[in-house]
Formats: sequence, structure tokens, C-alpha cells
Amino acid sequence: MARRDWYCEDVLSGKIEITKVWENKQVLAFHHPRPQSEIHVVVIPKKHIPSILDPQAADGSLLSSMVVAIQEVARILALDEHGFYVRVNAASEGVTPHMHWHIYGPGIP
Repeated sequence: MARRDWYCEDVLSGKIEITKVWENKQVLAFHHPRPQSEIHVVVIPKKHIPSILDPQAADGSLLSSMVVAIQEVARILALDEHGFYVRVNAASEGVTPHMHWHIYGPGIP
């Protein structure tokens, strides 16, 4: 039985209120509603892709958009001056079944 992707579905449908940091046609970057660090931004594709291990994740246009989102978030939040790190989901147990990348900053803990 497939798990429901409630978190990303609810973000993309507007059921969960978020503060957008950046977006384009393929990708949305927003402040995490329950941040785990001083700055915690989530970058998700607007179409469902289960994880970075899914064959759809190898779409060059999508990956380029994900990287551009990280670059833009870093500039907007001045993380390029203070350092940050990115965590990519890999379909691990208990993780929302939608490809998403977390940007944490400032600095690297």
C-alpha cells in the first residue's frame, strides 16, 4: 500500500500555510513550518516524485531547477555569506514520500 504524501500535497494545495521564499514553474521553496535550525527551508518539485532515488528525479530540467532554487534561497537569505548545508531525502522510513531537499543555515553545525 502506497503512503499518502500528505505533507507536500497539503503544501501544494494550500491546506498548509507556508511562507514562500522562491518558486518557478517546477519548484517551490518555503520556510519549514516547524524549523529544526535558525533557517530551515524546504525545496520541493511541484509534481510528485517519490524521492531522489526515483527515475523521474534524474530529469535534468528538474534537477537544474532544484539547484537554482538552492542558489536563489542562499542569496535571498544571505546564506552564501554565512554557510549552509542541504539534506536530500532518499525514501527512508518515516520521510514524506515526495522528493524534497532541506536547506539549513546559517553556518554548518
